[in-house]
Amino acid sequence: MVDLDIYSYAGEINISGYALICDQLKRKTGSNALLVLGTPGGDPHAGFRIARALQHAYGKFDVLVPRYCKSAGTLVAIGAATVYMADMSELGPLDIQVKKSDELIGTNSGLDITQAVNNLQQSAMGAFRSYLLELTRDAQISTKVAADISVRLTAGLFEPIFAQIDPMRLAEMQRAMEIAFAYGTRLNESSNNLRQDGLVDLVTKYPSHGFVIDRKEARKLFLKVERPEGVVSQLSDALHAQMQSSIDSRTPVVTFITTAAAPGATHENASDPGHPPASDPTSIHALGEPGTAEPGTATPVAANEDSPGPAAGAAGG
Repeated sequence: MVDLDIYSYAGEINISGYALICDQLKRKTGSNALLVLGTPGGDPHAGFRIARALQHAYGKFDVLVPRYCKSAGTLVAIGAATVYMADMSELGPLDIQVKKSDELIGTNSGLDITQAVNNLQQSAMGAFRSYLLELTRDAQISTKVAADISVRLTAGLFEPIFAQIDPMRLAEMQRAMEIAFAYGTRLNESSNNLRQDGLVDLVTKYPSHGFVIDRKEARKLFLKVERPEGVVSQLSDALHAQMQSSIDSRTPVVTFITTAAAPGATHENASDPGHPPASDPTSIHALGEPGTAEPGTATPVAANEDSPGPAAGAAGG
């Protein structure tokens, strides 16, 4: 059976969550890792560091999304070799949230201003063409004169709107998008799981922060997107129930489970009548009861009484 370390992360992606992941990585016993992730998004810098930490520790890791994993969570998923998505799972665009100017709370989408500018440009060009056609076709005015009039009409209509755009704010939004692209590029160098235009699409293709990227859509972006089956499906349901209350929390909850054999445990020990057998490796109940883990601590695992560590448990990538 594959030695698998399982990390569940529920809540906002932030530096506190990264610190919890690093703490749990000290408990590493297996040779493979599965990150079970539920998040509304958060800090792209922390998301990059979480994915990078798992890549450094294991070489590669997989991600299981029980329900939703947005924005910075999608950035973490880019670092995974395989993304597991159930029927109700969803990712989101790489739409970095930027703090609202002159506001204590609240954020704007990184795409808000850039999309607004693009829409204004298209509207201005459309207005210019419309004026030019009407003046040359209907008013029988020469093209040169009609173009000059069209420019003045278009400028008069749109100049007050463009004047409201803060160039510094526009640059801030553009930098946010560049951050997402730069981090995604670096994580994919290790995972190699994005299709050719997958990263560009994640950053620019989708119209809103909340846009649903389901499993079918995700397969247009990632090379390896799998539906969880068997024990992995049970794991998804069990950990979702355990994580549900924390998914939207600003204080993330990180737990650790391992299916690696305990140090010193052998097949002989498992079959010895004097040593009770470890939990059934195909049983999801070996992972412990939902809700028993505290933030930053390991989830209890059914284990051999005589073993100093967790026994072989359930799951497989």
